[in-house]
Amino acid sequence: MKLLDIPFNDRRRRYLVFHPNRLPDRLALQSTTTTKMFESIGSSRFFVSRNQRILAKVVPDKFSKACSPIKWFLHDYLEKRWLGQSDARKEYLSLNILRRAGLQTPDCLGWGLSLNPGNRNASLLLMEHVQDTRSGGEVFDALDEEARLTFLEQLCREVMQLARAGYVHRDLHYNNLLIASNGDILWIDTHVRPLPTKSTDQWPALKKSLTVNKLRGEKYRNIVEQRLQAAWLMPSDPQSKNPKR
Repeated sequence: MKLLDIPFNDRRRRYLVFHPNRLPDRLALQSTTTTKMFESIGSSRFFVSRNQRILAKVVPDKFSKACSPIKWFLHDYLEKRWLGQSDARKEYLSLNILRRAGLQTPDCLGWGLSLNPGNRNASLLLMEHVQDTRSGGEVFDALDEEARLTFLEQLCREVMQLARAGYVHRDLHYNNLLIASNGDILWIDTHVRPLPTKSTDQWPALKKSLTVNKLRGEKYRNIVEQRLQAAWLMPSDPQSKNPKR
């Protein structure tokens, strides 16, 4: 563990950071045009270190301490802080699951939380700031139809790779992916959940993760479903349809 006093623009916050990985003793974070772009496609806040190497993802409290004090205390203070169920911790664990499944993610540099009830941005995830990438949604929208099908083929392969490891993504959409300059997919915003233990429930759980809005329409959702189902029904090895965790 590591205790960090982190300036966010002009305000200083103290976080207890777990699993620190190559973190400096002093870390200053700031908003930039890049972090504002991340915030425009998600619900979290983002900051970047002054040397542009570290990206911080901050999740604010769900409830207002002033307007909903009981809900804030039970959910945001007791559950999220003291019981360790912060978004940053869950995402840190999910990042490790994806990496063990062989998928690419930014390097995680630690997760932290603030026990200060006056800091409503209690959840902190620190990760590598990967340069020269674009959001998956931006890339997909710019592609022609043939290239979109190629994009979806790659996405399906990686979704199945995660499923073979026994997990399904809880929020599968293109903006939870970064596309590197060489075309590789980097998974971000990586909350996953285990597939059901019962084999007959596994494909329905995987199918349920596919939604029309997040995959840019019924046409593309159907393409993804068909390709995943074909891969699921033709496992690459005898254990594939009953993944171990």
